[in-house]
Amino acid sequence: MIRGTPRAACREAAWLAACVAILASLAGLPPVRAADDDPYTVAKISVDVTDKSAVAAKNKAIAEAGEQALYTVLSRVVPFSALGQLPALPPLTAEALVNGLSIRKEQYSTTRYIATLDIILNQQGVKQLLAAYGIPTNDARAPMISVLPVTLEGDKVKAGNDAWRQAWLDVDVAHGLAPANVLRPRPDLEAGTVRAVLAGDQSAYASLQGQYGSAPLVVAVGEPVGGGQFVTRLAGEDGVGRINYGRSDQVGGEKANAAAREAAAFAYAIIENRWKAMQSSGAAATPVRYQEDGAQAPGTPQGEPPRNVVAVVPFSGLKEWQDIRSRLVHVPGIQGLEVNSLSPRMASITFDYPGSLGVLQKVLGDYGFAFENRDENFVLRPR
Repeated sequence: MIRGTPRAACREAAWLAACVAILASLAGLPPVRAADDDPYTVAKISVDVTDKSAVAAKNKAIAEAGEQALYTVLSRVVPFSALGQLPALPPLTAEALVNGLSIRKEQYSTTRYIATLDIILNQQGVKQLLAAYGIPTNDARAPMISVLPVTLEGDKVKAGNDAWRQAWLDVDVAHGLAPANVLRPRPDLEAGTVRAVLAGDQSAYASLQGQYGSAPLVVAVGEPVGGGQFVTRLAGEDGVGRINYGRSDQVGGEKANAAAREAAAFAYAIIENRWKAMQSSGAAATPVRYQEDGAQAPGTPQGEPPRNVVAVVPFSGLKEWQDIRSRLVHVPGIQGLEVNSLSPRMASITFDYPGSLGVLQKVLGDYGFAFENRDENFVLRPR
């Protein structure tokens, strides 16, 4: 049974009908092995599922991997301006579109299944599904770039087998819209050269790039610092042009390796989203932003000029992100909501608010959000 408003019911019914049609049309197709540069393939999906038996756990894990793969592909190929048109996907949508699966590694007990999987989705099926709902696609890919993950330890560059480089190797940079090759730092790489590149020294960048080939080079510095912070810096050139990006995340109770993986995934999303924004606008765009549609709600605070607020929004998946975004545009006083960057588990947003941060925190609390100041970042999450 389809529940909710008549409009929501129609939207879900339309998706369900499209899924049934696509499943029928693809039923006779032979398995297709995707090329290495296919953005409809999602690699390195980690699953960890416990169920009543190992077989049940594996089946459930594969289903979850398929859903994650579909979310990732939709985030890749749907333009920013159309992401808001994606409704919650009905059951079996991903299953209808999975063309193949490969197992990188797996381990299991009598009730638990842990694995790293690659999922291949049917390109025709994904486009057909989106077209059925009038959602455009753009899967044009950027030129290949190189990413050089570096961790600095005082005046030295840490050896290449560190958690930060491994975090980048765990990100599927091969199949995204901004394909990248993750490099290993040369033994003679000096911290002074890296710091010069971060400072914008073009001669230092040209010299460094010449040592690693002709492709555009992004130096990615990631390191834990005092106070439980993990700092990420990107400098150099990507498929759009010159890039200089930095952020600081509160590690909190997370392990350092987990923080590095999250930071690397978000940093790659910045690179990918820069390319998507350029494709949408026809010109380089830094930072990546798109304007949200949403009228200002009544009850806007008066007497203060609007202040610009930048916040990080963690979420569990596409459905939760859509819910968060639709609720935010109705919070009184929030104006000009923009998305700076979007990754599978986190977004960076900017908006104007004509009131104090204390008032904003209270208003957001009334609308079911927690708004916290984490040193250099505000974090906004649903309660």
